[in-house]
Amino acid sequence: MACQLLRVSRPMPPTRSAVVVVLLRGTLAALSFAGCRAAAKEAVVRKPEIADVETKRDGLVHVTPAAREFLTVEAVAVSRDGSVLRAPARVTFRDGAVSQVGAPMPGRVVDVRVRTGDKVKPGDALLTLHCPEAAGARTQLVTAQAGLRAARAAVERETRMLAQGVGVARDKLAAEVQLAEIEAELARAQATTGFVGGGAGATVVLRAPIAGIVLSRRATAGAAVEAGGDPLVEIGNPAALWIVADVFERDLALVHEGARATVELPSLREPIGGRVVSVGTVVNAGLRTAPVRIALDGDSLTLRPGMFGRVRIVATEGGPSLPTEAVLIRDGKETVAYVAKDELSFERRSVIIGRPIEGRVQVLSGLKPGERVVVRGALLLDASAEQLL
Repeated sequence: MACQLLRVSRPMPPTRSAVVVVLLRGTLAALSFAGCRAAAKEAVVRKPEIADVETKRDGLVHVTPAAREFLTVEAVAVSRDGSVLRAPARVTFRDGAVSQVGAPMPGRVVDVRVRTGDKVKPGDALLTLHCPEAAGARTQLVTAQAGLRAARAAVERETRMLAQGVGVARDKLAAEVQLAEIEAELARAQATTGFVGGGAGATVVLRAPIAGIVLSRRATAGAAVEAGGDPLVEIGNPAALWIVADVFERDLALVHEGARATVELPSLREPIGGRVVSVGTVVNAGLRTAPVRIALDGDSLTLRPGMFGRVRIVATEGGPSLPTEAVLIRDGKETVAYVAKDELSFERRSVIIGRPIEGRVQVLSGLKPGERVVVRGALLLDASAEQLL
């Protein structure tokens, strides 16, 4: 039985003429693509030239429709919030809201009555110390009080005797001098005992000078203490907090007392309002910043000293403002803006501006709200001017 063999058809190798056709097609496609790119370049709108801008006798700057496409005109905006500057801030205690209690004289800790985090009121006992010098001071006070009574009696006796003609003026004078010395000694003893507080003998009880929370306690029973040493107990009032913003030296002139501020903290859902109460007079030598203290309007019980955040301070009150690109500087001193009179005519206007903040500048005079001003491309109208940075 004869078997028939099936041949698998293979593509025929390209002939030389087919190769030439493919190469010609590739060349034509490349030439076509190059022609499209050249046409696209020619289609780009040409840049404006000096001839497109002309200043006529009416004082207005006139531009051609082609140059007008490079100008952006906007109305002068009115900001209700004014210019705002931002600065890092932290939560701290107000002045006088922190008290550090230390030993008034050398001694030893007998008893510790508070722990860190305890709430205290003025006069609450914090520590009990044993101070031998306190016993001596109290003894001197008692002695001075007794001497004062004796000195006064002596002066009264000498005065009475002198009045009866049996006394001597010199004895009366000596009694008065003795009385003055005893009074001075008593005043010194009272000051010393007042410094160590009430009590008897060598026992000294340290009490809370302000209401607040015990922030730290470095005293333990039996520990020796020295006058002028490290504080034994630190108390802070959590309700007496404010915000301290670190404002750069260049921006200090924009901040004034009473300026409105908004504090943003990561731990709070909503910002807290406040007002500037003081501007630091000393600039940090390293960071070139000065502290600006802000008092909060509402309750500060949700805040904790040491929190960090950011603050927004209203540097200037609301008013007309422009983007910094809209303001040009002529001859290094005059600031100008170009006001649109119609679609192709613009008037140069001298303006007085404030300090640029975050890409905008407040217009103090020279423009009215609603006037249409060139905010982009103003250098095309005045090639000799410089743009405000």
